[in-house]
Amino acid sequence: MCGETRRGRAFALVGGEVRRLKVLVIAPHPDDETLGAGGTLLRHIAAGDKVYWCIVTLALEDSSQHFRSTRMATVEQVSKAYGFADRFLLDYPAGSLDMVPMRGIVDDLVAIILKSEPDIVYCVSDADVNTDHDIVHRCAMVALKPAYVPSVKEVLLYEVPSSTNWAFPNKAARFEPDVYVNIEEVLEPKLRILSLFGPEVKEFPHPRSLQVVKSLAAYRGSSVNMAYAEAFQQVRRVIR
Repeated sequence: MCGETRRGRAFALVGGEVRRLKVLVIAPHPDDETLGAGGTLLRHIAAGDKVYWCIVTLALEDSSQHFRSTRMATVEQVSKAYGFADRFLLDYPAGSLDMVPMRGIVDDLVAIILKSEPDIVYCVSDADVNTDHDIVHRCAMVALKPAYVPSVKEVLLYEVPSSTNWAFPNKAARFEPDVYVNIEEVLEPKLRILSLFGPEVKEFPHPRSLQVVKSLAAYRGSSVNMAYAEAFQQVRRVIR
């Protein structure tokens, strides 16, 4: 049975007690989750939901140990800034997922989903131009078969500036949002967390610049008469 908080969020009412949601966000690379769903994740956490972060890749296979260590330190800093309940690092080679057997990625994702038992899963879209994103999306959709992971009630895809918007014209998939989340109150914290990724944040007019990320939130918000929003494409919603 579902109820409503005073902020309009749905929650589960089990045996007369409110049960906060469990949420899993799957990121091909660290920063994807913040670019696409950072404000929504902050809203979940502010509402008392448990949010889990799954990072599929950390660095290129030939990255230096110094780069890996720096990247890992950033992951820890970002995880703390959000207040994630836990994080899972699969550590596959970035930029080379097309060389990795997909079955292994699927099995790892299933294990994480079974461990975290999320109600909601956020994942990248198959509309993205990035090969890693496309593969993570396909693996996640296999891992999220209802028979495998019965806890999952909702699957939503997020967009990633510099990847979703750069998809080539004849790509079959398109990002077509049908769910919008108001992030006006958490936009600035989202941008502050995004800044923690350092060189991954670019100068304007790059799509991963703070100005463009804010502009995208304004554009998505204006689509549904809100100041700032994040947009998602719903894959599945299960009401039991």
